[in-house]
Amino acid sequence: MIKTLKKLIVLSLLLGFISCDYFKKSETQPQAVARVDDDFLLKSDIEKILPQGYSLEDSVRIATGYVNSWALKKLLMIKAQENISNEQKEAFEQLVQEYRTDLYTQSYLEKLVAKKIDTTISQREREQFYQENKSIFKLNEGLIKLRYIHLHQDDEKNKNIAESFKRFNKKDKKQLDSLSLHFVSSFFNDSIWLKTIEVYDKLPFLKDKIEGKSGDLNWVLEQNDSTGYYLVKIRKLLKKDDEAPIEYARPTLRQIILNKRKLEYIKEIENDIINTAVKKKQFEVYE
Repeated sequence: MIKTLKKLIVLSLLLGFISCDYFKKSETQPQAVARVDDDFLLKSDIEKILPQGYSLEDSVRIATGYVNSWALKKLLMIKAQENISNEQKEAFEQLVQEYRTDLYTQSYLEKLVAKKIDTTISQREREQFYQENKSIFKLNEGLIKLRYIHLHQDDEKNKNIAESFKRFNKKDKKQLDSLSLHFVSSFFNDSIWLKTIEVYDKLPFLKDKIEGKSGDLNWVLEQNDSTGYYLVKIRKLLKKDDEAPIEYARPTLRQIILNKRKLEYIKEIENDIINTAVKKKQFEVYE
């Protein structure tokens, strides 16, 4: 009981309900918890930062730390203002004003753009932009389209599997899919682009065979090593600095087109604001 009462007294002290040497009552600000010169930290400010469900000890620790941090910032600011030149003060105030202006204007423009901008991009628009700007879509890494199977060396079905893999018609695909659990590993979706560096993790022997090459290769490669027997069909290969294929560049295309729309719309808003202000004689330029 005594311990609990002590905790309540400590918390009351912290929130400024009663006075002591550290938390004194303010005659001008009865709800104040602390003061630095003419700046007051109010009890309501402390209540806002106290998390729900914390123990009394934790709440006291958090609040005390907040009070000390608040006071230190104020005191450091006072010292800084006393010890920097007027030129620095003017420069800092200019930066503060510019930052404040940027925050307000950016927030305003973002809300306007979010309401008005059309985020739908047609396939035709993507293709047109891609064709007109191919030079900016350069790969920073190699890409490859392939399928492969990694088989156990002693599997008696390997010959039939190899034939199905090379033909790869609908019946073959279905058969290979049904047997995939028996493979060491496999990948059959040769219609998508993969990063060559990631493929090398699965097929390390490929690096020496395809490094620096590009184009529609249609190669079939076979490889034996201590881990088994590999069958690889390489359809297409692109190296670093080649033009990125449109299907691979699609996410980037979308972002570029949207950003272009946003910039154009913001320019319209800015021009409209200037023209309206001139008409209303809110904005004038003196000769």
